[in-house]
Amino acid sequence: MGTSSAAMAATNEESRLIRQVYAGALQRDPEERGEYLDQVCADKPELRAKVVALLEAHSQEFLETPTVAVPGGADYRPGHAQGQMVGPYLIRHEIGRGGMGIVYLADDTRLSRTVALKALNQEFSRDADGRERLRREARAAAGLSHPGIATVYALEEIDDQLYLAYEYVPGDTLRRLVRSGPMPIEQVVDIGLQLARALAVAHTAGVVHRDIKPENVIKTPSGVVKVLDFGLARVEGTPSRSQTGVILGTPGYLSPEQARGQRADFRTDLFALGLVLYELASGVNPFMAETITATIARIVEQDPAPLCQVQPSAIPELERIVITCLQKDPLRRYQSTQELVVELEELAADLAERRRISSHRSQPVYSVERFRPRWWWQVHQLATSAVYVLMLYPVWIVRAWLPRPWGVIFVLTVLAAVAAATSLRLHAWFTAQYFPADLTAQQGWTRNLKRGCDLIFASLLMVGAFAIAAAHPEFAMLLVAVATAALVASMIIEPTTAQAAFPPPARSSPSGRT
Repeated sequence: MGTSSAAMAATNEESRLIRQVYAGALQRDPEERGEYLDQVCADKPELRAKVVALLEAHSQEFLETPTVAVPGGADYRPGHAQGQMVGPYLIRHEIGRGGMGIVYLADDTRLSRTVALKALNQEFSRDADGRERLRREARAAAGLSHPGIATVYALEEIDDQLYLAYEYVPGDTLRRLVRSGPMPIEQVVDIGLQLARALAVAHTAGVVHRDIKPENVIKTPSGVVKVLDFGLARVEGTPSRSQTGVILGTPGYLSPEQARGQRADFRTDLFALGLVLYELASGVNPFMAETITATIARIVEQDPAPLCQVQPSAIPELERIVITCLQKDPLRRYQSTQELVVELEELAADLAERRRISSHRSQPVYSVERFRPRWWWQVHQLATSAVYVLMLYPVWIVRAWLPRPWGVIFVLTVLAAVAAATSLRLHAWFTAQYFPADLTAQQGWTRNLKRGCDLIFASLLMVGAFAIAAAHPEFAMLLVAVATAALVASMIIEPTTAQAAFPPPARSSPSGRT
């Protein structure tokens, strides 16, 4: 009896493995299946041969081909031909296939609309109870209304086969988009935010998707992100549809609790969403291994490499969100989907502000219309600094006409005032050009320093002018003129140009209006 049980367990395990590898092969293009089987069946030639036989049988396109039975359970039927009627649906052509069935583009002749029609594998509806659960959960998914969720139209039984009809969404799947490499971080955040908002609506209604992956998400030409296959989701509080020993979901995107066969709730979707964001940003799935067993072991036991280490262009804020989603313990993930939505919204707003500031800095500084006042202010800073530096030469000459040690004291004091005033002005000019948002704070503590240096500079020139007026009236006139101009520029011209170039923000009135 014990030997018989062991043999039966071994057969069930082999059947489960065949189903998983076969489903994984169907998700790939025909030309990619050989390489995939070489990887997952490297040390299992018998397994590879059985899966290849199933694939060859499945590829036959004539209608009279008998059903191909997968050992241990799932039945995979051959595809429907173009132009074939399936109940009220007119098949156009196949648009995809995976572990849960084949998807066709079809016309609903009753309502004159185009639909995506998924022929479900019989693994998911073997008995009356299973079919009833599918109907109940499809009805719950059909009640979801959100731009980011493909609408479920109907779950129908036609010729003893279950079909799920849902909204046809044109566009590219995230899988196709990520094949070209990592996506820009702003696009990753935008996609993540749209996905999180859609999942928040579903989770609020108690519906858990359980199979979020790049293949189940489409980005339309208008940029809208839509989640597919909500009709195969589970309503929280109801039993799982899975048979004993069968793990529902795609191996590379299972949550740790799914991989262990434990109860899955909304946090399972958050784990998968974090994994999708990681893959979009880096171009790789951190848990994917050569075999399904190794992949599941990584999901359960290993933490992924830091996102910023895999993709240097990633930002710490996104990495923190991803790490939170990918926690092994569901209790350490976000405890509500809305919490994730809020963090992604804040990150999206922050990235938009960074882009706005970057665009602002890249605009021409000397735009005639918008930046004329700033241009005058910057000219004033540079011109004043140039005049101060040029005045060091006549000051050096005047030094020789003053008695010792006043000549040395005169030139050194003027030099100190010129160096300080010029440095402060060049610093303000640089701040205005590259960090305009910081200029107000800079002006607050440098304004009095500049005025003090200007006053010392002008006063010294006046003293020097009176000291040499009798012997050198022409130099005295130059010193007086420059000293007067420096005072007027410092006390009148500079405050006016600064206010015109950088007006203070409008203050709100008590009523809240500006």
